[in-house]
Amino acid sequence: MKKYWLTGLALCLLLAGCGHSKREAVQAYYAGIQSAQMEAQVVVHLPTDDRTFTVAAAYDRESGATTTIMEPEILRGLSATVSAKEMQLLYDGSVWPAGDGGSLSAANCLPLLLYAAGEGFVTREGADKIGGEEYIFLTTEASGSDGEKFACTLWVQPETFAPYAAELSRDGQVLLTVTFTQFACERDTQEK
Repeated sequence: MKKYWLTGLALCLLLAGCGHSKREAVQAYYAGIQSAQMEAQVVVHLPTDDRTFTVAAAYDRESGATTTIMEPEILRGLSATVSAKEMQLLYDGSVWPAGDGGSLSAANCLPLLLYAAGEGFVTREGADKIGGEEYIFLTTEASGSDGEKFACTLWVQPETFAPYAAELSRDGQVLLTVTFTQFACERDTQEK
């Protein structure tokens, strides 16, 4: 009897492992994004307080991304352009160099999370129910242009893979939280 029970248990475990994982499909979706238009609420978690921004971003795989602050009102119109080599701040026609864009910030978090979702090493995957809705999540590890590793957990809609929310962290500490309000993209038509 014990022998049959153990065999049955082994079969159950084997069958449970055969469930279709959408990890490959989600990563292929994000790896294929050529350009995207996004709006999101970004919360930057500082040691002293949290700072909330509403941003719009235009992403292009070849040229980089431009993120523009919509709120708070005092910073409305301030933009940051992040390319593979540098970051620049743009405001009212003026352009200022702002480093290499390597550190996690509200200016570069949207293109970094697209990169991490498509190219990062998956460390966790699963499903969560948030606000009564089911979402797939992936946690990936990636490196920024500065070489520093970061983790990104991205929650996506199961049918369309459109992003719902994300957390970017380093050394186990969540540095930024993102909630998407709009997302549209153009994808590579060739299979990866």
